[in-house]
Amino acid sequence: MRWNSLLVFYLKQIGKSKLYMGASFLVFLLLITRLIIFFANEFNPEAYGQLPGEIAMIVQMISLFYIIFFFRLQSNELLYGIQAFFVDGYRIMVEKISSMFVAHTIIQGMMLAVTYLIFAVTYFAVGIEISYIYLSLFRFLLLYMFFPFVLSMMYGIVVAMLFGKNKISFFLILLIWIVTGSMVSELFVDFFSSIQANEWRSLLFIGLNSVQHVYQSYIGFDMHWGNELKLLTWFLVITGAILILSLRWTLIVRERNWVLMIVFFIAFVTIATANGSIELSTKAFSRADQTIEVEYYKDLDNPKTDLRYEIEAYTISMNDHNVTVQIDFSKMNTKNPTFQLYHAYPIKWIKEEDELVDFKRSGDILKVNLLGYTDSLTFQYEIIDTQLIPYTNSNIALLADKAWYPKKRASHMYEENELIDWIELTEDFIPEENYVFTLQVREPLFTNLPKKGEVYHGNTQAVTLIYGQGNQLTYDDYLITYPADWPKMEERVPEVLFQLDKTITGIKRIAPTTVDTLPSNIVFSNFGLSSFMIKDHLVYNTGYLEAVNSEISMKDLHNNLIRFIVPQKGSNLLFDEWVTMSGEYIRDITNGGTNMFGLSPNFGFLSEAEHNVVLTIYNKYNQLNLEQKQQFLREWYRNMNEDWTWDQVLELVERGR
Repeated sequence: MRWNSLLVFYLKQIGKSKLYMGASFLVFLLLITRLIIFFANEFNPEAYGQLPGEIAMIVQMISLFYIIFFFRLQSNELLYGIQAFFVDGYRIMVEKISSMFVAHTIIQGMMLAVTYLIFAVTYFAVGIEISYIYLSLFRFLLLYMFFPFVLSMMYGIVVAMLFGKNKISFFLILLIWIVTGSMVSELFVDFFSSIQANEWRSLLFIGLNSVQHVYQSYIGFDMHWGNELKLLTWFLVITGAILILSLRWTLIVRERNWVLMIVFFIAFVTIATANGSIELSTKAFSRADQTIEVEYYKDLDNPKTDLRYEIEAYTISMNDHNVTVQIDFSKMNTKNPTFQLYHAYPIKWIKEEDELVDFKRSGDILKVNLLGYTDSLTFQYEIIDTQLIPYTNSNIALLADKAWYPKKRASHMYEENELIDWIELTEDFIPEENYVFTLQVREPLFTNLPKKGEVYHGNTQAVTLIYGQGNQLTYDDYLITYPADWPKMEERVPEVLFQLDKTITGIKRIAPTTVDTLPSNIVFSNFGLSSFMIKDHLVYNTGYLEAVNSEISMKDLHNNLIRFIVPQKGSNLLFDEWVTMSGEYIRDITNGGTNMFGLSPNFGFLSEAEHNVVLTIYNKYNQLNLEQKQQFLREWYRNMNEDWTWDQVLELVERGR
């Protein structure tokens, strides 16, 4: 009865407080203002998945007001010292704090509901389809708005119990506000960019890894069970601190003993939740994990491989994160075959028939020591969360260009590109390669294999398997898969498919291609996934946070498709310039947007003499008509080899006139 009266009392106190209610209304004012700015900017990208990241800055600002409010409320309660003069004074104090906490939680629950409604209405208004993204949006706000605001009340209680109305309290409030805020990873970016997801230091912040990047295609929002456990850890730590600080007001030995027992129990649970948080935290949004993955590949040496075998068929079975792959061989001419398999996936065993065999790993190259010339091998390994292939909340995109199953390749999955000081995929799909795949998995969002009964089965060059947030639509004979935060795709797909089809037709006029027609399975993304095309499916990353049919997204489409389906010839510099020039030609004949005349990104690596020759080539090229351009580009590609120089290209373009 007393506790209920206290709850009503504190609800009234909160409702009458200009500080608390003003701060609460300011949350919605700031949010609506940010949304207006977002949509008023005509150059603003369609980054709807990133939009909830706006809440981080608002939470950082408003939490200070909540800390101050509850500090003042609790310090005034303690000032009179009633809890020290009554037999049940300590119990009264505990009931006051708990009812204060529940009152604050109720108000924050209502604020969460209104905030979610604002975002949900915004999403629905722009055309984002009803899907799991709406549920995960609520969970995102729960993690990064509701719980941080609830914890801010506890910070105020701790400061009040430590120093009361002493002036040092305000310095401590400011310090706590900074180091516990949701923007702390941005305020101290250099420090937090060096912390991996599975480090104990990751417990030092409860906010987003990056407020600019909170959503990844098919993976979803930056949230995970590790983050919930981290919040629970913080809650337990602060609860324990409040109980320890409250010991000074215990008048009965039995009360003191009970508090100590509870504190010890909380300490035990805290260690468990902290450890669970570290184990479950995702690497998908971690800056440090990305840096470490990149540096790992930069340090790898060229592997020694033995590919004297031929693969006939794969049988892949996936049970949650455990994968079993049986490879059947049509030819095996070595006892030490090597395979490409992503280095991060722990291998449990490899069997030749029913016998375990030894193996060694060097980066992504796996060397197996066979007992004899076998006709099959079985691999069992584990799919885990990594930065390059994140596996978060059971969402994962295992693309055909990644070594997520053992492949016959002579290189690591990535290699360093010294020109850009970064890494790039080494996958080169061979047009002639074709394997029989049988995939035993739960229903995926997308796979390029057709379903045959309870399994997915068919012949293809490589397999893509996607679980995660996304939608699909069928247009003519095409199955289109796209991220959950992309709106109005039914209106946009026809324009994009038209350009894709026309581009492939245009490319075939000037060079031989590995793919003759646009595949019927198409996967779109704009962040996180790579891009490639093989005979039965296309995965295309627009590279921009823009609508898929926007001018900026479409401007690179022609150049990208050329790289997907035209085998590289000659030096990198000459081939890149040929791709750039060919892209301009295809834009001309397909009316594929504004002519983006310009040199290739590698133009800056040329010498001054080469600059002048290349500029002369472009000048003469632009004087050709479309038929002459087509003939020039076709002859350039047909004759280009490693010995070709810019002078030979110049001679060819002059003949074209």
